[in-house]
Amino acid sequence: MVQTTAELIGTPVHASDWDLNDALEGGKKASGGSSAIAVGRVVFETHATGIWAIATAGSTGRMGVIPKLHPANVDADTALKVLARAGAEIFVEGNSAAKPGAMLTSDTGGKVKATTGGAGQFIYLGHDGEGTIGNPPTDGAAGEAWRVRLTGVVA
Repeated sequence: MVQTTAELIGTPVHASDWDLNDALEGGKKASGGSSAIAVGRVVFETHATGIWAIATAGSTGRMGVIPKLHPANVDADTALKVLARAGAEIFVEGNSAAKPGAMLTSDTGGKVKATTGGAGQFIYLGHDGEGTIGNPPTDGAAGEAWRVRLTGVVA
């Protein structure tokens, strides 16, 4: 059964101890009206406050992704779960074109795009089910769920 972008984003790729335990961090977030961060959105940790916020084009700081794990954060929460460790793999929404192995960075609305420079916070690995022998990764397009690996590079 093929899953939609909305169903995939925020889902850790491997149901392993690494992606579901070791790669997760607890973090702080702003609270109040409209402060909940949707699953699958790329977030960054602000240097000055240590608060995680939705990443946009040009965001700087450590990057992570809000995983599809319950309970999800809500407006009143001051804490959240972030998949933020280098090597973790998760599905996020692409906002450009990308070739397999492309370096990615944050973009508008907590999505990712291919970088024009050398370093990136994520690596494009393909789509759901791709990247195995006999099923190589294909190019990514905007609006699709992309399988990415966190690099640990700080923007």
